[in-house]
Amino acid sequence: MSIGNKKGKDDPISKRKLDVHTSDDARRVKSRIKLNQPPRIPVRSTVASRSTENAKRASIASSVDSSTSTSSSIMSHNTTVRDQQQRTQSPGLAPSRNLKRFKTDVSAKVTTKSLSKAIPSWDTKGNLNKLQHQLNDQDVEISEIEKLQNDLQSTVESKESLLQEARQKVVELENTLKMNQDRYDDEMNRAKQRFTLMNKSLMDENTRIKSKLSSFETELEDYQQTYTTTMCSIDTETAQNKQLMQTKQKLESEFEEIDGFLNDKRKKKEEFNASLEHYKNECKRLATLKEEKRRTMLMIERQLLEDEKRRRRYHDKLQEMKGNIRVFCRVRPALDTKKNLASIKYFGEDNESIEFVEKASSTLGNVVTKTHSFTFDRVFSPECTQKECYEEIEQLVQSSLDGFHVSIFAYGQTGSGKTYTMQGPSLSNEETTGMIPRAVRQIYDVAQKLNQFGWKYTMEGQFLEIYNETIHDLLGDASNYGKIKHEIHHDSESGKTSVTNITRVHLDSPAKLRMMLKKATQNRATGATNLNERSSRSHSVFTLRLNGSNENTGETTEGVLNLIDLAGSERLAVSGSVGDRLRETQAINKSLSCLGDVIQALVNKKNDNGFVPYRNSKLTYLLQNSLGGNCKTLMFVNVSPLAEHFGESLCSLRFAQKVNNCKIPTAKKMIKN
Repeated sequence: MSIGNKKGKDDPISKRKLDVHTSDDARRVKSRIKLNQPPRIPVRSTVASRSTENAKRASIASSVDSSTSTSSSIMSHNTTVRDQQQRTQSPGLAPSRNLKRFKTDVSAKVTTKSLSKAIPSWDTKGNLNKLQHQLNDQDVEISEIEKLQNDLQSTVESKESLLQEARQKVVELENTLKMNQDRYDDEMNRAKQRFTLMNKSLMDENTRIKSKLSSFETELEDYQQTYTTTMCSIDTETAQNKQLMQTKQKLESEFEEIDGFLNDKRKKKEEFNASLEHYKNECKRLATLKEEKRRTMLMIERQLLEDEKRRRRYHDKLQEMKGNIRVFCRVRPALDTKKNLASIKYFGEDNESIEFVEKASSTLGNVVTKTHSFTFDRVFSPECTQKECYEEIEQLVQSSLDGFHVSIFAYGQTGSGKTYTMQGPSLSNEETTGMIPRAVRQIYDVAQKLNQFGWKYTMEGQFLEIYNETIHDLLGDASNYGKIKHEIHHDSESGKTSVTNITRVHLDSPAKLRMMLKKATQNRATGATNLNERSSRSHSVFTLRLNGSNENTGETTEGVLNLIDLAGSERLAVSGSVGDRLRETQAINKSLSCLGDVIQALVNKKNDNGFVPYRNSKLTYLLQNSLGGNCKTLMFVNVSPLAEHFGESLCSLRFAQKVNNCKIPTAKKMIKN
């Protein structure tokens, strides 16, 4: 710490270095001033060389330039001296005061010169005298600077002597420090030897003490284990004694309670024996009453079964009275209010008649009004909802559960609302749901209600289409269309109709039915014509087979519900069909024409027992049992209210009138005992 303090601010070595730097700066300033000083101009040689006016002017200009350079050198000297003073400024240094005094004198001279009166340029002698004075001043300045340099040199020498003395002191201190270090090392070695001997003896003593402590700890652990075992045994015996005492007290109290309880039970037993005798008599009376109730329940169940049979019988008679083949007419609403509507009237006590009014021009230009009236089992106006239409056919759906074959098909021109009536729109709600979903929902609901009478039903569905006189499975793979051959078979004994290689789906919930209808709708053939942007180009047939069995009576029923959506009838001149659409239209019109021939043959058959051409088309052959066999049949004829479709609507109504006049044999229930 003492050596470090000596090297502080007042250290002579530091002062010596500072003086050396100061003298070096002074020498650099002096050399810079000598370099910037302009050459002296002899007065005599300058005056003698004036020969002409031009020479005079040149000398004056050079004199002015010399004066300017001299002023610049003085300013540069002042700046250098100021920098030197800032670098070497330190307490106790004499050259700093000399520099300050020199700076003050130079500044005063420059100021005096600048304040002197300016000499005109034509006064050559005055300018020369001025320059001579400036040279004299610079000589004085140089002498002062040399004197300052000598002072700095002497200061540097004194500082060097001080530095030499400091170095000697440092050497002496280093020698003293080395001697002290050697003495300290000797003492440390002796102390280490003493410490080693003492440590060894202490370690030996510690080892002996540890061995004794270990033996003491082992004995203490043995004593503690013995103590713990003894205390546990004492605690266990104490707890057992306490528990035994509690058990003794508890048993004594329980014995007292048992004695009281036994006394109460003896009293209650006597009361119970008296009551038991009374209840035995009451049970005999209830058993007799139960037998009477059981006989009554059997009679009621038999009565319910008889009532159910009677209901079915009356229902069958009611359906036969209405006719085994019925025709409903439905007029769809106008989708575009801008188009002209046909003149249609609805009348009749049960809304069974419809009248179309046609206005035509005669050859004489007179307007002739013609009326076309038709009467069916029921006529539905455009204001009627899907629910109102279904209420008229739900009894037929009930007949399918009772074991009958029921067929409901929609007929009409393209765009008259057949698919809407049978299936409803693609996004349907409670109001717009079609006949097929409503029929299946009714069947599920009624089947649940009939469970209380012992009836259990299983349902199986299939969906096919007839496209260009070819049968396709709408529930199968669409890529197999045309690759798998489907044939129609009729069983004359049972009246069943079956199609080979067709997909049948077990329907155990309405959700499964909705999925089946969605798939069938996607696979069904549709196309755009002039009459309808999405016209059905095929006949679709949905068949639901209902097999019921009654565990109580042993009866089984086999009902079938056929829901048929016929392709739209259209005339080639109006539809504008070409190419594939032309062939589709021809196939559709041919099958519908064959259907008309079958209806006409059935009308004439009651008179002459003629032949019915079912095999002329796949459609009529598939519907053979629905039209003339053991089946209850309903046809929806759908017509358009637009005036531009008047001709097509009239043709559809006339065809429906033929069907309404057709009579088929009474349907038979497919039931086995």
